[in-house]
Amino acid sequence: MPSPATSAPQKMPAELYDCAIIGGGVAGLTLALQLAQAGRKVVLFEKETYPFHRVCGEYISMENYDFLCRLGVPLAEMDLPKMTRFTVSSPTGEALHHPLDIGGLGITRYVLDQLLARLATEYGATIWEGTKVTDVGFADEQFTISVAGGATYQARTACGAWGKHANLDSKLQRSFLEPSRQGRQFVAVKYHLQIDHFPQDLVEMHNFRDGYCGLSPVPGGLTNCSYISDVRNLRAHGNSVAEMERQVLMQNPLLRPYLQEAQREGNPPIVISQITFRERSTVDAHVLMLGDAAGTIAPLAGNGMSMGMNASFLLHGLLLEFLEGRISRAELEQQYTRAWRRLLLLRITAGRFIHQFFGRPSLTTLAIQVLKRVPGLTNQVLKLTHGRSY
Repeated sequence: MPSPATSAPQKMPAELYDCAIIGGGVAGLTLALQLAQAGRKVVLFEKETYPFHRVCGEYISMENYDFLCRLGVPLAEMDLPKMTRFTVSSPTGEALHHPLDIGGLGITRYVLDQLLARLATEYGATIWEGTKVTDVGFADEQFTISVAGGATYQARTACGAWGKHANLDSKLQRSFLEPSRQGRQFVAVKYHLQIDHFPQDLVEMHNFRDGYCGLSPVPGGLTNCSYISDVRNLRAHGNSVAEMERQVLMQNPLLRPYLQEAQREGNPPIVISQITFRERSTVDAHVLMLGDAAGTIAPLAGNGMSMGMNASFLLHGLLLEFLEGRISRAELEQQYTRAWRRLLLLRITAGRFIHQFFGRPSLTTLAIQVLKRVPGLTNQVLKLTHGRSY
């Protein structure tokens, strides 16, 4: 599939965009696609070049199925694995097996992101790949977006969809970076495994000391392996991912066979660091945040991709109201903040609470033992971390 766009030119475009979106993950791309379908002038900046792999569980909750189909993603034709059950284990191997009623689909970000980018450009969105935004300014009811190389772009609205951490967080002096809010930091790792006969309807979540690992099927006979660990685990083993896996992850007897025996797909592991789960704001310096830039949910407890798409659906309607002059900028920011919190804050809060149990051997074992005895409680936990179709 050809790349949907090329690198940005080094001169300033003449037009004023209705919306500038910084970050081309599922949150930013679905927002760009919706605005373009509504006939709005949209520009999106992505520092990488499609297609590329991301650290991600690559699991999309079925709550997003109808939404993606409406956008033009041919999910029914893509022969994607559908997961309807899950297993979660403690570091000692205590396991819970349970139905996953809402279910989810496995799809690689390598495929999904490029597909969304292509659809957005077909509807008229401008996407600059390989383009790093260096600054965002706001004056006279207009944003100026500066990119590496010196080009600038103007837009009536600006949205931040750059993920868990970016230099722009510091530029905008976002409050979650304040030293008084510093807490534990995590590292995330993702790669694909070739596991013989891994069930195509199963998600597995395996805890280890100060972290947890997810396994789920994706197309091509591969299994996504993604995990998050306290950064101290990595530092304690010479910053070696392989050594950390041997000394920490493989202490879980259910996870060990996968990591020891499965073959890794050709691409090297992707590693990101400086991950935190501190509360974030949905608006900073008039930039509207969505996806992980607005709030992160612990991977084992929820579905970050689904939340990013939910937020894009919520935000695009409010942006259209503002661009059509039906609400003011202050009303746009206030209504988005209230609606975002109403829709997603409970999921994030529940995720942070559940996250406190995982990665701690005694607490995780106790939690799994309780959930095994009370299946209805497991269903309630799942409802807290998943949403409804929209």
